[in-house]
Amino acid sequence: MKKTTNININGIAFTLDEDAYKLINDYMISIRSHFKNKNGGEEIISDIEARIAELFQGMLNDTKQVINVDDVKKVKSQLGQPSDFESDNEEEQAYDYSFDTTRKRLYRDIKNRMIGGVCSGLGAYFHVDTTWIRLAFVIATISGVSPLIYLILWVVIPAAVTASERLEMRGEPINISNIEKAIREELYDLRDKADDFAGQVRDKFKKKNKV
Repeated sequence: MKKTTNININGIAFTLDEDAYKLINDYMISIRSHFKNKNGGEEIISDIEARIAELFQGMLNDTKQVINVDDVKKVKSQLGQPSDFESDNEEEQAYDYSFDTTRKRLYRDIKNRMIGGVCSGLGAYFHVDTTWIRLAFVIATISGVSPLIYLILWVVIPAAVTASERLEMRGEPINISNIEKAIREELYDLRDKADDFAGQVRDKFKKKNKV
């Protein structure tokens, strides 16, 4: 009987056999080494680990409580190796999605929200322009439908907080490349907003100085 080891991934405890532990440990070391000095690296590593924990949880049940080496191989096949995504040529990338179980899920899109992110989340899920979803809610409210429906959806639908959840919201494969891309887009968006805010502040000071 193989020895087992208990490890903690994203705050969740898992039991792995010794071969599986060595494989996932080496994999996570390579991920941390690849992203540790990159912009947004900590966020990328955290989201990848959260995805690994989610996949491991889906592999366990009442009759199976230990992660084995085949389980780890499936996770690696789905997420890919960091080195797989270095090339710009998609034909040269070595990852595959044969074990990808990604399913589109409904989330509130809090990154593009006006109130609670319900409309933007519905737009992402159904691939419909969010403007039409918002207009439909406005028309429904004017027509006598209670705004309580929106509030109920706000409570019931979870928010897409992590990069993995935002990818799942759009139905995109959750792999290392897409997680990195999603986080970098968020960082660029924050930087652009900061630049816009700084520009507005500078303009206000210039106007005051002229006065």
